[in-house]
This record gives sequence, C-alpha cells and structure tokens, in this order.
Amino acid sequence: MCNHVAVDALPPSLPPDRCPGILRPHLAADGALVRLRVPGGQVPDGALHALSRTALDHADGDVHLTSRGNLQLRGIALDACGAVPDELTEAVVSAGLLPSATHERVRNIVASPLSGLTGGLADVRPLVRDLDAGLCADPTLADLPGRFLFGLDDGRGDIAALRCDLAAVAVDDDTARIVIGGLDGPTVPLTQVPDMLLQLAHRFARIRGSVWHVRQLPGSGTELGGTVALPRPAGAVMSYGKLGNAVSALVPLGILTPAMVAVLPRHDVIVTPWRGLVLPPDTDLTTLRSAGFVTTADSPWQRVTACTGAPGCSLAGGDTRATAHRIVAEHHLESRIHVVGCERACGAPHSPHSLVFARSAP
Repeated sequence: MCNHVAVDALPPSLPPDRCPGILRPHLAADGALVRLRVPGGQVPDGALHALSRTALDHADGDVHLTSRGNLQLRGIALDACGAVPDELTEAVVSAGLLPSATHERVRNIVASPLSGLTGGLADVRPLVRDLDAGLCADPTLADLPGRFLFGLDDGRGDIAALRCDLAAVAVDDDTARIVIGGLDGPTVPLTQVPDMLLQLAHRFARIRGSVWHVRQLPGSGTELGGTVALPRPAGAVMSYGKLGNAVSALVPLGILTPAMVAVLPRHDVIVTPWRGLVLPPDTDLTTLRSAGFVTTADSPWQRVTACTGAPGCSLAGGDTRATAHRIVAEHHLESRIHVVGCERACGAPHSPHSLVFARSAP
C-alpha cells in the first residue's frame, strides 16, 4: 500500500509548480531528481557525508550543487507509487535536511556565504535561521511558489545581484535595506529583517494570482511597498583559497563525487550559490586540490558552467559535461561560458556570459 502524502496542492487557478523536492521528485531521462533546500547554504553537521552515502545507494553516486546553494540527487529509481525509496527519505530526514514536509520546497534562502567569516558589513547568519524558522512555522507560506527566492546580503553585494524576490541588504552592522523585486523598500533594524520579509511574502501570497515572482506583478512590486527601481548590482566575485577565517573551494560543474566528499570536514560547511563550498579555516588546500576542488583564482573552471545535458536530459542535443571539460582543457578563457544542450539554457549564470551548444556527433 502507498502511504505517501501529497504536500504541494495548489489552488486550481494556478498552473502547476514543478519545482522538485524530496517528497515530489522530477522525472528526468536518467531517473528521478530530488532537490534539498539548504537555507543560507548552512549544511547541518555531517549531512553531506550522509547524503553522499545515500547517493551511492539510491542515486547516481554524486551530490549536485545548484545555483541557489541547494543540493540535488539524480538518477533515482522510484518505487511502485512513484515516490523516492523510503530509505532515501529517511536518510534525508536523519541528516537534518527535511525539517518540514509541508514547507520543503519554499525554503529558498540565499545568503552571503562568507558573512561573519571575512568581509561584509554585518553577520547575516542568525537571520537565515530566524527567517527559515518563521517560514516553516507559517502554514500560509507553504503555498509560496517553489521558485520564490529570499536573499540576505551582508552588504558586499553578492546576493543582491541574484534577482531575489525579497531581499535584505545590510547598510551597516545593525541596519538593512529591504529590496522588493528590483525596487527600493524600507530600511529596518537588522533584527527586524526576518519578520519584514515574512510579512511581505504574506502579501505576495495573497495577491500573486498565477505569477511566480515579485517582478511579474503588474506593478513589479509596488503592490508590496516598493518604490524606485534600484540599479542592479554587478555582484561580488567569489574568491577561492584561504580567505580570512575560512577556506573557499569551487566544485567544477557543481558535481561533488564521493572522493571529494570524503576529504571534507563534517562541520561548518556552507554551500554557495556559485557551486562552491566555504569550509573551516584549518581545511587543507592541498588535500582539496588532490580530490578535484579548485582553490585558485586562475582556474578556467571559474568561468565554465554547464546544464545537465545528455544523457540526463531528454531534450539535450549533446554531452555538456564532456564539452565543458574539453573547453577547460583546450582554451584560455577570458569570459564566462555556459555549455547547454538546448535553447532553454537551464542553469545559466546571472552574470554576462556566452552560450556554447553541445552537439552529438552525426
């Protein structure tokens, strides 16, 4: 008997929200895909190691990083009810990656990954936890779209450039400006940021109709109190190597292999929205590089990304990962390239870039 409960029912007037979670997988050409939200990229202690073991047992063996600082498993064989195996779900729960079944797909919170460690105007890490707790405690907000994105920027401008639906950008160590879509909002004490963002999300949920994002509202966010349009920040460039009280490492193509996970610490791991990790300051750089991480500023992998491509995507016209590896090996890159298998260009970076189409040999 199938006892799985649907947790994502939407009003019939809305188009289907197909963003995957662990309780609602997405069917891809290589099997099912599940996405695990990691608010602020703050990975529970030991969770990556547990997830890597689960990936070996139930998925393609790797842990995949997303452009929102979340985690994915793919290549999963579903059970007879069309759900992920109970053992996989239980492992995710035990790892602390599913604190709320009803809100799992709306816990989309990005935050400055180096906040409180080096640079920035304020430490936004406590705000991540408060915002997530308030979000999960509110039944109304379970119906936010799976694409809706909260952002917490510590003042360096990295998260403000990611086109969040609702964001807070620190202006000093105890004050932040609220950004509503692309519009200016009120300035509030830092401690009031989570409540303010939740109040605005409530308003959006009431008036959104069939739109997914604040920018898609008729007034582009003026309905929520937004005023003048803000210039879009250029975005801070993520650095790699030893950075103050942290180590930063890039994961090529966002694919964490079992060998890479094996050398990671079990605590204080942060996933970045640029498919990298921030790690404790005593993490050994040589060990990271030997396992396949990038820890230097001159690597071409900083400028090459790719969609899933064939055979994982049925629409892809070629193997994007192989093409990306070939580009990195053969070219000196001055600008960013995103390798895609079709015109949808999934996973394209927010910064300026060129597209390269991967095509199978005739």
